[in-house]
Amino acid sequence: MTSFGEKTIAEEGFMPTFKVQGQIYHTAGSVLPLPNEDSKFLQISFMGNEQLEIDQRCGHEHGTRRDIALNIQRFLYEHNHLIQSFKTTLDRMNTDEYKIVIRADKLPTGKHERRPYNR
Repeated sequence: MTSFGEKTIAEEGFMPTFKVQGQIYHTAGSVLPLPNEDSKFLQISFMGNEQLEIDQRCGHEHGTRRDIALNIQRFLYEHNHLIQSFKTTLDRMNTDEYKIVIRADKLPTGKHERRPYNR
């Protein structure tokens, strides 16, 4: 669902440091997979079947331990506010046309505004 975006600064010769210029961002794709495509990244969270989700996650990376992936998945589904919000919203929608708006100026319920440290 997301992809890392940046403007890489490549210098001649050996470059032991990854340098970027400007803002680092994520580009978001579809919450649900396109027709005739497998679910990937966050889309896997919306398949609706725990075993299919784990099969899909483990199928992308050779050597992934299913037991650990399953524990992480269950933990995220239980404790991650964004996944819970996406799942609840998807369950309540009665259309196939979706639009997600993430507002940087809004805080999740129960979260406090970050304040700079006193100097």
